[in-house]
Amino acid sequence: MTRLHILGAILCSWTAQAVAADRHPTETVKHGPQTSGFFDFFKLQPSEVQDGVGNIGKFNCVIGSADQPSEYANNSLLDCDGEVPHNETSITVDPGNVDHAVGAYHSYVIQFKGATTVTHVVSVPSVTTDGGTTWREVLPPITPYQFSGDPAVTFNTRGHVFLASIADHEGPGGPYSSPSVIVQRSLDGGQSWSGPVTVARGEQAVTPNRFGFGPQVFNDKEFIAADTASASRYNDRLYVTWSRFTQFFSGTQAFFKIPIQVARSGDGVSWSAPQTISGFSSNCSVHLSGLPSQPNECDLNQDSYPTVAPRGRVYVSFENFNTAAENQILVVRSDDGGQTWTAPSKATDVFDVNFPSNVDARDTLTGCQLRYGAVANSAADPSDPTGSTVYVAFADNRNGTSTATNTDVFLAKSTDAGATWSLVAVDTAPNDQFYPWVAIGPSGTVNVGYMDRGYGNASNPGDQTICKYGFTLTRLTPGGIVISRERVDSGISHADQSRWFSSAANANTRFIGDYNGVAVDSLGGTWSLWTDHRNEIPGLSTTLVNQQRTHGQHAVGTITP
Repeated sequence: MTRLHILGAILCSWTAQAVAADRHPTETVKHGPQTSGFFDFFKLQPSEVQDGVGNIGKFNCVIGSADQPSEYANNSLLDCDGEVPHNETSITVDPGNVDHAVGAYHSYVIQFKGATTVTHVVSVPSVTTDGGTTWREVLPPITPYQFSGDPAVTFNTRGHVFLASIADHEGPGGPYSSPSVIVQRSLDGGQSWSGPVTVARGEQAVTPNRFGFGPQVFNDKEFIAADTASASRYNDRLYVTWSRFTQFFSGTQAFFKIPIQVARSGDGVSWSAPQTISGFSSNCSVHLSGLPSQPNECDLNQDSYPTVAPRGRVYVSFENFNTAAENQILVVRSDDGGQTWTAPSKATDVFDVNFPSNVDARDTLTGCQLRYGAVANSAADPSDPTGSTVYVAFADNRNGTSTATNTDVFLAKSTDAGATWSLVAVDTAPNDQFYPWVAIGPSGTVNVGYMDRGYGNASNPGDQTICKYGFTLTRLTPGGIVISRERVDSGISHADQSRWFSSAANANTRFIGDYNGVAVDSLGGTWSLWTDHRNEIPGLSTTLVNQQRTHGQHAVGTITP
């Protein structure tokens, strides 16, 4: 068992010592931070890769609305690299050109050397310059790394694009024990890309010290944001945040901490030294790391997201697990371009608990096998010139149970720079709405996109025995009043008939990624990008399970004016 898997076992077996009296009184198990989808590459089974599937010669291709399969009508297919999985989508729009956007996602490069299958997972961008009619997919160089993942993209004001990922030197066999944080840039708007610049290095635990062997550091779940505010003295500054999983081992004991770190850059090439920003709060009351901890240290965190407000004010939200029962979203702020940061403020409790387990002992949704977590992103309001209005989107199971999940979408909102927060219900319809993403329009309109199991099938939309979903976009006023709610996908996704990550779960996929992407252009148009399971793949074997595993996994998007 690798050290990575040891830590996973420790975190997954974490049992809470107390339970909130007013929520889920039967709940006893509380999970700690989970590693990102980068590590779920292991879940691809040999039986899922067959000759002729995903045999890619080169990685630079173009697809347009006239060329894509008919089932994607009224949506855009962004990937054109073969029938391989695509997940964990991110999207950004050029502040100076509403027709220019870049999406990014995992692509699983599957090639053959004789009878041997060679597989890699890489972060891949796809660019459009004609408003989404055509997309060009380009594989950036990642040497000296062999893998990259957890893609995140952002534009600056000059039309330059930046792609952040985690990356690893280890080959197809993994185990990805010490990923680094990297950033690549494109000076031609996404048509070509530089090699990776390492922002933070992972460390393999090979040197003995007083703890035994260590430390082992693997960096996880990075995200990137750019300051595009014209009035900001930090204009075009980039911020990358991530979780720094740090492990020490001594005999049979394991010790770990997971702070949130940040680095900043003016050009994407030269980066500041990493800085820990998760800090201390009276809301961080439980310490299970095994390492010396100062009182109220917030040292168990995951899923950090930076956002930049007018005048250069920066917010970073993250989920924190230093709690006795339900988890919490904390937010820190910098008013001096990322040099100093406030103590964390609590935006909301997150009921990222009380879920059924899938075959990998991960949280899932009723009737599904896909791994689930209440991942939350943050977005500042560009229409507030003071930079004091910020939102955090998340979905949790406060209205469901472990036998019948009912995850709903919420916003935490602050209008006083994170000092106080209120809660806004975005969608509390029956069945599961999950993996939301929030983006704010130039006039302050709030746009929240998310996967939605409420569509189900035509005869019984609320059926929880099937794992199918569409994609919903809800728009709200700055005050939290729903303006519109519409289904923006043009075809239902069949996660329970998936070709990928499904051979151990009777055709029900175990992985669709941990997040989606939503961006708003300068005219208020909303660009959504998600992992889609609508297309059918012919030619699988005649076994009963393979006859059911008939749907692929692609990056699909749409634009809502």
